[in-house]
Amino acid sequence: MAQRNGILLDKCLFKVLIVLIFFSFNVHSTSREIIVLGTTNAIDTPLYQKAERILIHAFDQLNYDLLIEVLPSKRSLKWANSGRLDGELFRVSDLDLMTLSNLQKVEEPLFIIDQSVIGKKNIKVDGWKSMSKYVVAYERGTMFIEKNKDNFKSVILVNSFNQAASLIQSGRADITITSKDTADMFLASIKNNKEPLIVHKPPLVEIALHVYINKVNYPYLAEKLSSLLALMKRNGKFDALITN
Repeated sequence: MAQRNGILLDKCLFKVLIVLIFFSFNVHSTSREIIVLGTTNAIDTPLYQKAERILIHAFDQLNYDLLIEVLPSKRSLKWANSGRLDGELFRVSDLDLMTLSNLQKVEEPLFIIDQSVIGKKNIKVDGWKSMSKYVVAYERGTMFIEKNKDNFKSVILVNSFNQAASLIQSGRADITITSKDTADMFLASIKNNKEPLIVHKPPLVEIALHVYINKVNYPYLAEKLSSLLALMKRNGKFDALITN
């Protein structure tokens, strides 16, 4: 019992610290509850920025403020499931909810996106079966790749797109995989005289990304957010926020 109380106290102290940090940068904020979601995506990526705009608006409609914490993948999931965070900004649709039993999927997808192969010009993409010749370098926590890693010749785990690109340029890896928007942004920033990397067509796979909410911290919030996201898509607000 004492151990359980200690865990609960640790969660409460963490949330208090997050709230204090939030208010230190938002002196005009109201006293509304703050939803803290974790993510592995860097703040400069297109998906993070789109998700932030959409969900700040959505949670505002539900009378919450939103704070996003960028964390390593396993830690973010662990904290979201334990209640130290209130959920995940977005994850794949087939997250293991038997293991992560306190998380509830927001059924309305936040995004449905293509995932493309990035590599030198000689790469040929024709579904998963065409990946068997290639060494893939991919960011830790990319679950749809982890679940399909047997389709590749071998895999190398990296911490960023730039690390993956360096491995491809040096010949240690053949490809990496990410969304076209993210790839275009990072490739534009890479300056070198080596053979350029390109985004190959067609995309390798299409995946749905969903918000996940800790249902112990916030019962029924996942259902409310799902209904609101669907409404935002119907009335045009969703698209307006994406293209903002």
